[in-house]
Amino acid sequence: MKDHVPPLLRGIGFLLVLLTSLVVGVTEHRADAELRARMAHAKARVDAEAAASLENRQLDAIATEIRLLRLQLQEDDLADKVFENPWFQFIGTLGTALVALSFLYEARTKWPRRSDPGQPPLP
Repeated sequence: MKDHVPPLLRGIGFLLVLLTSLVVGVTEHRADAELRARMAHAKARVDAEAAASLENRQLDAIATEIRLLRLQLQEDDLADKVFENPWFQFIGTLGTALVALSFLYEARTKWPRRSDPGQPPLP
């Protein structure tokens, strides 16, 4: 009687994974845009400081270079670039949706049906 429950739960679980990945993807794209804007602002500020400051130029240059290196380390590596690829995200989303729909379809086919009033109840 309860054969429909496991695929139903798997389908719901995959739908939750799909929705979560979409929310995280949108959030990360927004954060990435903000990071790039902050990095561009920091680089412009560093360039302006380097041009304006003649005294202690070497120390300032080293300090600003360290700040820029820290910002660059926060940038994406190859795995991040792969996961941020729009085709990878689209195909991954499509695959997750397909798996979720297959489980939901399996649950629907196994769902107990009401018997007709003239029919005896299912065992």
